This record gives sequence, C-alpha cells and structure tokens, in this order.
Amino acid sequence: MNIKNKTLLWLAAASMALTACSDWTDTEIKDPTNLTVTNKSEEYYAKLREYKNSDHEKSFGWFGNWTGEAAMLNNSLKGLPDSVDFVSLWGNWSNLNDKQKKDLEFAQKVKGTKVLMCFIVMDIGDQLTPPIPADKAAAGTTWKQWRKEFWGWGDTNASRIAATEKYANAICDSIDKYGYDGFDIDAEPNFAQPFATDKELWTEQGVMPAFVKALSKRIGPKSGTNKMLVVDGEPYALPDSLGDHFDYFILQAYTTTSDYELNNRLAVQINHFQNKMSAEEVAKKIIVCENFENYAAKGGVNFTTKWGTTIPSLLGMAYWQPTYDGKTYKKGGVGSYHMEYEYGQSSAQTTYPWLRKAIQIMNPSIK
Repeated sequence: MNIKNKTLLWLAAASMALTACSDWTDTEIKDPTNLTVTNKSEEYYAKLREYKNSDHEKSFGWFGNWTGEAAMLNNSLKGLPDSVDFVSLWGNWSNLNDKQKKDLEFAQKVKGTKVLMCFIVMDIGDQLTPPIPADKAAAGTTWKQWRKEFWGWGDTNASRIAATEKYANAICDSIDKYGYDGFDIDAEPNFAQPFATDKELWTEQGVMPAFVKALSKRIGPKSGTNKMLVVDGEPYALPDSLGDHFDYFILQAYTTTSDYELNNRLAVQINHFQNKMSAEEVAKKIIVCENFENYAAKGGVNFTTKWGTTIPSLLGMAYWQPTYDGKTYKKGGVGSYHMEYEYGQSSAQTTYPWLRKAIQIMNPSIK
C-alpha cells in the first residue's frame, strides 16, 4: 500500500528472487521444534539486506529483556522477524556478554537489522556517569554533586553547554564501543517520571540544541556516517530547527483507536516543524507505536478503521495513511514497546504474529 515507484521497480526487478525469499514475512515458523537453527541461504539474506535498504515503511520496536540467549528466542535479536528494520534496546545495552555480542553481530551483519541504544535523557550524564569514588562518598559528596562535577556542569551557561557536548560525545563513544547503529533519545520532558529528575538538559537555555548538534556530528542524517539518530516521546519538545537532524520521530501512540487520533498526533508534529520541514517530510519520519507491555496478546486495543471495521490497533496503524489538510502522505512506519512480549502469544508455533501482519500490510509486495 502506498509504495513509492522506485520501491515497486526494485521489487519488480527482483521478483523471482523475492518469491524465493518471501519467508521473511511468513507468520509461521518453518521448524518450530528447532528455532535456533538457521538454514536460510546467503542469497536469501542478501535480498533481505537489500530490501532493508529500499524505500519502504519501516518496522520497529523497543526491545527489552535482552540476554542473547538462544534457547528461547524471545530474549534474542535473532528471534525477531527477519523483516524488522531496526530496534531500540530498552535496557541491557551495556557490559555485553558473549551471547549478546554474538546475537548482535548476527542481527546486524546477516539480517541487516539496525540496533540502537536508547534511554530517557533528562539530566547531565544520565546512564553514563561512573560511580562516586569512595573518597568523595566518604567526604559526603552526593550523587547529584558528583554527576555535575564529573561532566563539568558548573554555574555558567557556557560550562553547562560544554558539559552537554562532552556527554553527547560519550554517548557516541558508547555506540562505537559496542558497535551499535545509533541512538534513540527518549524525550519526555513534559511527563512525570518514576525517578527524581531536575530535567537539566531541558530547562537550561541552549543545552538541548547543543546536545542534538553534538550528536549530529557523529550520528544521524547530518553526519554522513550511516548511523541513526531518532527521537521518541515528544519530538515537538525540541526546537523546530532540529527536525532535520533526526531520521525518525517515533510516537508513543499507545491505545490509539482511530485514524482520526493518529492524524491529530501527526498534525502536532507538522505544525511544530512547519517552518523548517514540509508536511510530507514530517510524515515520512513518523513511526507510530503501540504498547505491547500491556496489549501484546491482542495486537493492541480495538481500532476502528475508516471502513468501519474493528481490528487490533497495531494493524490499524499499519493501514493508516497520514492525512493532513486534505492530503495523504507516506508514513515512516509502525512499531511496539516491549516488542518481545509478543513472542509466542498466538501459539507455540507462531512468533510475533501481529508485527508480521503489520509488516505485510505496509509492504504487501514483498509477500
């Protein structure tokens, strides 16, 4: 549906090969008794990687509880549907064990799946500040004091911008260290958090723009490195001048029940970035996601389509064609939060049934 001409041309040219390689969108596991064995040809994987580099609506998810273990593929990137384009790791992204390293390498090099770091960004040094040295702790230094001291967050705006740039580069260093494909900024400055935060990066003048620009020198569409920079949560909380620094705007469109609601979410982003980006450019960056931490078994909540039928919301998101001011555009794609919770929900012989159906809805020509 709504596949651009160049994608269709590519698919037509590769039709014979794609017929042989359509397994990546099949909903049924071929050998459910031995899920850890990979017996697909290199030709299949080459076509899979080629497909992922084509212009199509993307499939995405926040992947949690990652261990890299092979016995149960719900905790393995290897167990994701082959056609998943990219994932953001929700936890367990640092201090990788050998199984995680092997799993990551297979997902990236064989399947062509991009794997991003992800965490909530609120205060300077979140997730990357080392423990307080024993001598400082003994002297009464608090965690907040140590965090600011380590990054150089002083009393002046200049020092805080410099600290933020140092922090951004440390994130990029971590991406390089582990071999990830980019970073997903979880941006939720206007929502309450289950942890204490001063929201320093969002309240200090000029700091968040400096953070994004520093990241963009090494990752994202401005960098020329083929590394990704995406933002989820509240893209509109960022200055409109930063819109083109991101590959995708990922919306937590949880419990959305209609195209009308999705179009309202789209309009918020288009209206915010309208002076810097066209409606078409914004729509193509939009990835809408359902909460599978709560709704994996049923594929989301009840969603009423424009045809009046009721379907699971993830499928409704897949069918959705972004519409703004009477014009229809191509979207970036769909995804789910805690995508791994869907593993095996339908039966012991089916993995990720709803995500696979959503992929086929968006890109039916590859089936």
